[in-house]
Amino acid sequence: MTSKFLLTLLLSSVMTSALADASLFDRLGGAPVVTRVVDQLVDLSMTDPRTKRSFQKINRKRLREKLNEQICALSNGPCEHVGDSMKEVHAGLQITDAEFNGMVEHLITALDDNGVGLREKNELLKLLAPMKRDIMTK
Repeated sequence: MTSKFLLTLLLSSVMTSALADASLFDRLGGAPVVTRVVDQLVDLSMTDPRTKRSFQKINRKRLREKLNEQICALSNGPCEHVGDSMKEVHAGLQITDAEFNGMVEHLITALDDNGVGLREKNELLKLLAPMKRDIMTK
């Protein structure tokens, strides 16, 4: 084996190890990608006839901030999620199963459009899934 081949193999191994040790937040693409995903998710959810009713009286700027904060914290990024519980935030909104599923579809679209890998997408969805029982009120 040549020294060039061994060096390439060693660098590849180090990079693979570093990626395996990276937080989900970093593997998602960090703050720039999470911000783009959240922006797209909010825009889609606020304009889609299936989901927009749920967002009619929502402060768009605050929603973006809190979703960014929440995804960052859940994915072991450098953020702390501060605020009311999901149950408190969604109380009285009467979110239906169809509205919830529509928003999940928008999230998947935004993740796909921003190049998030299948593994990372599934890890994030797994972290978010338990929130369904606190979000759906109808």
